[in-house]
Amino acid sequence: MNNHIQKYFSIFSAAVLFMLLLNSNSSFCQSKEKGSSMKNGWAHLKYAIFFTEYDVEHLLADSAQFRKTMEYFAPIKADKVYLTGDIKGDAANVALLKKIAARFRAMGIEADGAMVPVSPRGGPSTYNNPEDLASLKKRMQALAQVFNKIILDDWLFTNATDPQSVADRGDQSWADYRTKLLLEKSKEYIIDPAKEVNPNVKVIIKYPNWYESHRLNGYDVYNETNQFDKMAVGIETRDMKTQDQHIPIYSGYIFQKWYTSVDPSKWVGSWLDNYDMKGEYNDYNAQVYQAVLAQSPEIILWCAGQLYPTNPSSDVYPYFVKKLPEFNKVAGILKGSSRGVPIYLPYGSVGEYNIFGYLGMAGIPLDPVANFPTKSQSAIFVLNSMQDPKLADEMLERLRAGHDVFMTWKLWKKLKNTEFKNTLNFVDYGGTVSSSEFRLQNGFRESIIKANKSFTFPGIETTTWPGVRNVAVVREDYDFGVVLSQKYLNGTIYVLNMPDNSYDLLRLPDQVLNSIRQVFNKELNVTLQGPGGVGMYLFGSNQYVLYNMNETEADVSLMFDKKVPSTGWQELVHNNNLTISKDTSLVRFKGPVISNVSMKLKPFEISIIQAP
Repeated sequence: MNNHIQKYFSIFSAAVLFMLLLNSNSSFCQSKEKGSSMKNGWAHLKYAIFFTEYDVEHLLADSAQFRKTMEYFAPIKADKVYLTGDIKGDAANVALLKKIAARFRAMGIEADGAMVPVSPRGGPSTYNNPEDLASLKKRMQALAQVFNKIILDDWLFTNATDPQSVADRGDQSWADYRTKLLLEKSKEYIIDPAKEVNPNVKVIIKYPNWYESHRLNGYDVYNETNQFDKMAVGIETRDMKTQDQHIPIYSGYIFQKWYTSVDPSKWVGSWLDNYDMKGEYNDYNAQVYQAVLAQSPEIILWCAGQLYPTNPSSDVYPYFVKKLPEFNKVAGILKGSSRGVPIYLPYGSVGEYNIFGYLGMAGIPLDPVANFPTKSQSAIFVLNSMQDPKLADEMLERLRAGHDVFMTWKLWKKLKNTEFKNTLNFVDYGGTVSSSEFRLQNGFRESIIKANKSFTFPGIETTTWPGVRNVAVVREDYDFGVVLSQKYLNGTIYVLNMPDNSYDLLRLPDQVLNSIRQVFNKELNVTLQGPGGVGMYLFGSNQYVLYNMNETEADVSLMFDKKVPSTGWQELVHNNNLTISKDTSLVRFKGPVISNVSMKLKPFEISIIQAP
């Protein structure tokens, strides 16, 4: 079948699926408006649909179009909608919003307000411009007449560099100036004006997915979360191949865990979108799964106009609808608290771009923390951790207490003028080295692994002793470090040398990735075996979620360095076959029995393995 026929067949199939869904739900609005007892929503998940100003006007203002729109979105079983007010905040718009909100409430759907805090002149608001501030105040007061909750789109940010802003900044950094300014003006012209009109209104700040640019653009996650009534998390990873941010899918999971740690009680939900995805339905559904696995209170779909035909990005919708029962099923199965290796990301930190996303997609379950982790056996430290001025001393205390330190090579170089200069010994480092061959070392056992492509790493040439190159990239002249380890004080230091292209971490041979993951076995009591691009999410002490985010099938297993029961294991989502095996070859060397629980995962398939 040639590419043109394949493309036509995919479009035709999606259209047929959509028509079947539409016909099966054609009476949705009628039955609701007649007071039907039809239950809204899913048993284990809540969805909200975001309507932009354009969507309100074109999809909801006309009663006939309103009916068509809600018939189209009926399969979502939305619990809530967010309705955006116009940029003028005038009386006509207030009347329209009241009318539309009343329709939704009659259907049993909560209607809340939304504002995109752009300037009347276009673009982000300038928070020392009287016209912009007056506009924000007027619009919030208009919305507060209609709604008890108002969410702010992430255009709350500011990047003004006009002469007045430059003068006002003085000798401060842009990050310091803008975070103080936004904190002050958002209270004075957004929160307080809304509460003057409606004392019961709750104002929700939505944080964007660009973690590394927050402070530079005015976002202070810690103080703004405390100032606003509620908060929402942006997890828009979109198409990671073509979208300009190239965000790993797993980053969406981390954003939810990290942003909400300020005050989990304020978290209302997670916001994702299909902007410019044009058929990347697996990546779109993968965004949804990050919200499901983070156990988000509400999944916010931005936006109706992007999901509604004839927008080119709307072709993700039928595939999303088809997955809705599975999303709900998985959410209902998850039991216990999530767990992972702590990765230290202080508030306001920047450093290695989305490093947490790459590590997570390499199969290392992560638990992002904003306070220094003292108790865990293992913990990960990256360049972002340097936001903490006491970092080196605190890491040494971990080692004295017998806990391990896992850091990136970029961080070690920043710490080379501290006591950490004495932890590793080098012949030289600098430049890059490329090879398709790796050497793995485990005790006195060594093996050579040959990849099907060449990888480029920063060149790290260590002395033979002390220290161990657990993983090295092999060239004719030397073995160059990829994972280094050194016992120090009462713990062990591990250093990971990331590939020059961060996504190459996920393309490393399975055996190489297995060796990297093995470092965290003492913390997790399990190691994922298999290719990169498979995320592992742990819940409680005996539930293991595996999510294959690859376009190819993956052979995976859970490896335990102990004997496990040979029966009683279950795969709870698809009832997939599991194979239980054990390896006793290390017992004669006083080593453990190695047990594996193995299975195959289809492309973009999720599995929940329940231990007996």
